[in-house]
Amino acid sequence: MTGMPADTEQEAQRLSTVLNKEVESHGLILEEVSLRPNGKQMIIQVIVDKADGHDSVNLDELGEVTTTISTALDRDAVYASASPYELEVSSPGLSRPLTAQRHWVRALNRMVKVSLTDGTKLRGRLTEVNDEDVVIVEHREPAKKGMKAKVLEPASFSFENIRKAVVDPELNFDDSLFDTIDTEDLEG
Repeated sequence: MTGMPADTEQEAQRLSTVLNKEVESHGLILEEVSLRPNGKQMIIQVIVDKADGHDSVNLDELGEVTTTISTALDRDAVYASASPYELEVSSPGLSRPLTAQRHWVRALNRMVKVSLTDGTKLRGRLTEVNDEDVVIVEHREPAKKGMKAKVLEPASFSFENIRKAVVDPELNFDDSLFDTIDTEDLEG
């Protein structure tokens, strides 16, 4: 890979500095930049997010910031003369860890899985987010299949006692959807 940086971690940090103002010019924040070699080219992954934590980045905003980032990379001394690269710009995905308060704000009223610093693991509904802690209504799995989950009283957990947390997607499948399917369409 001629002309491409050898230390991808160090280069990702440099690119974060280069791209930060470009992303901020769109009212977004730069979450992460990572680089991954792929054959003779480098894949540059950029994750952007809304600063307030309440809304998600929409497709128009993603398209606009991608154009700005691409232009900045084309002007950058390293990438202007380097081998081809592939640019991937996205917003944080559902499986992304909840590491900043704004991530928690976006996850309000959703189910979350949390690992505490003492090793305790829990799953529950996030009901409040403050500057220093979150309130979760824990849902404990039933002892036997077919029984309902036990829902505990709301409990507060400080950010400093949370080791890792992610949104736990709820898959509420509506059986009534089957009523709208014409079985003749399913037959070969």
